[in-house]
Amino acid sequence: MQHFAHKIILTLITLPSLLLSNDVPTLVKTNNLAIYHTVEGNIENKFHTMADEKLKNVGFVLTDPHKRVNDHYKTKWGSTKLDVLSFMPLINYTAILPLLNIDPRIAAFAPFNLVIHKRLDENVTYVGHLMPELMLDIIGIKNEEVRETFTTSFQSLDATVGKEIGGYKKIIPYVKLPKDRMINYEYDFELTEDMDMDDFIDDFQNRFELTFIDKGYLIAGFRNFMDASFEAEDILEDYTAFWSYSLCHMEFSYNIFDQKGARPEAGLFAPCTMYMYIRKGTNKVVIGMIRLQNWADTLDIKDEKRLALIQELDNEIPTILEAYGMKAVANGNPLLVSKATNNIKRPKKETFSHIEVSKEAQVPSHIQSIKIGGLDSVNITIPKVPTVIKCASSSGIDRSIKFSKRVPPGYVPHGFEKAQNKKVKSTTHTRIGEVTKGQISAYLRGKETSIETVQEKLKSVGFEIIATVPVNKKKDLISIVFTNKSLLAMASKENRGFIATLRALVDTKEKTLNITNPLYLAKGFLQDDFDEKEAKKILSELIIAFPKLSNSKDMLKYQLLPKYQFMKGMPHYENMVEVASGSDLLDKIKNNDKVVFSKELANGGTLIGIKLGKRTRKFTKRIGKNNAGMLPYPVFIKDGKAKILAPKYYLSIMYPMLTMSKFMTIATVPDAMKKDCEKVFQ
Repeated sequence: MQHFAHKIILTLITLPSLLLSNDVPTLVKTNNLAIYHTVEGNIENKFHTMADEKLKNVGFVLTDPHKRVNDHYKTKWGSTKLDVLSFMPLINYTAILPLLNIDPRIAAFAPFNLVIHKRLDENVTYVGHLMPELMLDIIGIKNEEVRETFTTSFQSLDATVGKEIGGYKKIIPYVKLPKDRMINYEYDFELTEDMDMDDFIDDFQNRFELTFIDKGYLIAGFRNFMDASFEAEDILEDYTAFWSYSLCHMEFSYNIFDQKGARPEAGLFAPCTMYMYIRKGTNKVVIGMIRLQNWADTLDIKDEKRLALIQELDNEIPTILEAYGMKAVANGNPLLVSKATNNIKRPKKETFSHIEVSKEAQVPSHIQSIKIGGLDSVNITIPKVPTVIKCASSSGIDRSIKFSKRVPPGYVPHGFEKAQNKKVKSTTHTRIGEVTKGQISAYLRGKETSIETVQEKLKSVGFEIIATVPVNKKKDLISIVFTNKSLLAMASKENRGFIATLRALVDTKEKTLNITNPLYLAKGFLQDDFDEKEAKKILSELIIAFPKLSNSKDMLKYQLLPKYQFMKGMPHYENMVEVASGSDLLDKIKNNDKVVFSKELANGGTLIGIKLGKRTRKFTKRIGKNNAGMLPYPVFIKDGKAKILAPKYYLSIMYPMLTMSKFMTIATVPDAMKKDCEKVFQ
């Protein structure tokens, strides 16, 4: 035991500074950086189990977790010096929500990160988080009520981590704090005659996110504080909207956390949180984020290359915001600095005039963690922003964003399909919905006549209509959920409930019809229970009802479907996610307007369809609305458990043409889907 403790002490000297104490002291020191638990060996599984299951019991919500970031480093750059690096962003909404009414800047650490890291060349795992006093000092919050409430909320977290992880607990100090610790901006907007506040927020968020994505950042997390709990809107009654993003940049994080002289402890500051809010009665978005210089100064980073990277992002992020039309303001509690309100104006039709975002904005596959902060209401002279933004490093190395060309296994490029169509154009060898040269289409495409006509045609060949529901805000995408006896029989086999329905998506604006291919879906969802003859029978019934259907461009290798995964490390069909448990699950969803259909199966299970949240549903705008028939989201309930197909699996198999760069534009969606399904049972 003494030998182990000696090893731990020596290893921890590689962290920013020497340890102060064996035990966790009361939260009084002003120069404490972080609390660390150090444990011999790799405790990754124990840590992830604790983060996934235990912390919610003491009030901390895990939001947009990023497990084994080191695997992404190895996939992208071919090597890593880390055995494990995971970011577990946490928020205690009970503590945070009331504090937003006193000083909204507290959202700069909502979430904060509980990090785990271990190098390949050592046998010690570190688990830690920044001290709450340091977070408050960085933001500049001096209000005693906020400081007391915020710091006290960490006691239950530290007690739980200590109990579950154990090991050797230490507090490490920081070296210094920078003079300028936050960036704060304001954005004045005007509503047009045909745009209400909800429309503005939707448009603003979409354009803002695509702006950062287009510059090489990943939107790695999103929190809407207004729906954080049933009481959230009442607590935040003075706000129209309040949300925060996690922004990441993989190349930056790889160079900071990994490689020679790696500083994985800098992950204490990840993910980098940018908060935004609109006060009621105003037409102003307030933005805040901590500067990355906090990383360099508190951790005493001296490596010139890493310092140059930190400086680049600290320069680039404000430049992006200013190019967007935002104005820098001084740091301070905005609720105290400015008490005046602005009446919402409705002049001309202009909302975003300062920046253009490409419709097909792509996310590079190198993405890293960053943080920004907030200033207040003192005007600052802003230099003119150049049209082309270049961030030069001291080394002169080209740091331009490189886009990933990665596509899912078995993806059929458009050019290939066009060539194939030319070959078979004058023949009858290509059968609709069936396997052609080893490939199979995910959808059957056709022209829409009317929703009623589609329903009648389905009924004419024996299908039962379970639900007809819009899946977007404009209600021009209508999902018709249908089934028949064969589908229900297939679904009644063990763990096969998700094959119970097919979807016909009617786009009333584009006048198109998109039907899920039963042969494609059955091959993927039925696994070893796949009955090709029965699946082809269902397919033939659809072709009889809709004789002018054609194969979609969305295709995969037929034999790949039972073991399909988007990429290595991503979930398969069998990696379902439990969203609720209990004997009263069916009672909980009665009269719930989020549950748009329910179908009992012969095996005692029930398949239901969930209407996802407004923001979550918007993913179809970025990756394609033709496949939006995957909604409503299916949830299978049986034996006291409610399960969903892992969102990363369900999204990618229903969007087989999805590339990694496109997937990154909806990075927060999988976790949001899971949360939306969980809420239905709460």
